[in-house]
Amino acid sequence: MKRPPQSRARRKQQTSEELIATILGFIGRHWYQGDTVRLAKDRPRLLRWVILKPATFLDERAVTVSADTYRDLFLDTQNGVLLEAIRHGAQETIQYPPAYLGTVVDSWLRIQGDRLYERAKNESARSAGEIAEQLAQALAGRPQTGVDPVRQMAQADALLRQSARRVQRPCKPAADSQLSLL
Repeated sequence: MKRPPQSRARRKQQTSEELIATILGFIGRHWYQGDTVRLAKDRPRLLRWVILKPATFLDERAVTVSADTYRDLFLDTQNGVLLEAIRHGAQETIQYPPAYLGTVVDSWLRIQGDRLYERAKNESARSAGEIAEQLAQALAGRPQTGVDPVRQMAQADALLRQSARRVQRPCKPAADSQLSLL
C-alpha cells in the first residue's frame, strides 16, 4: 500500500544569500523605486547598517533564530522593522535611505531587543534536539544538514567591518628629510 502524500510539505529553509536578497528586494521596491544603480551603490551600507545588524546583535548574545523568524523581523505585517518604517516615516523626505533605515533598526533594537533575545532563546531551546542531532552527525563523520543563516550573516558583518577598518589606515608620518637640511 502506498502512503498518501503529506498534506503539509516542509518548506526548505532559506540560505543567508536568499534571505539577504529578499530583504534587499523589499528595500529596493519601497525606498529606491526600482533604481538599481542607487541600490547597488548603497548595498554595502545597507548590509552593514540594516540587514546584518540584528544578526550581529543575536550572535553577540550567543543565540540564533531561523531564517523565517529573521525574515519576519524585517517583513512581518504586524511588527516588521521595515514595515514600521514605511508606516511611520515620510518616504518622500528621506534623503539617504541607508542612514534612515540604520537609525530605524538601531532604535528598534534598543526598544525591542530584549523581546527579540527572549524569542531567540525560546526558539533555540526548541531546536536543542536538532542541535544534538547535528552534533551526532558531525561526530559520525556525516555532513551536517543545516547551516545557520543568521550566524553566517553575523560572520559576514564581521568581515565587512574588518575590511572597512583595513581601508582606514593611518597616514605614515612625513620623513625627516626636510628637517635635516636646516
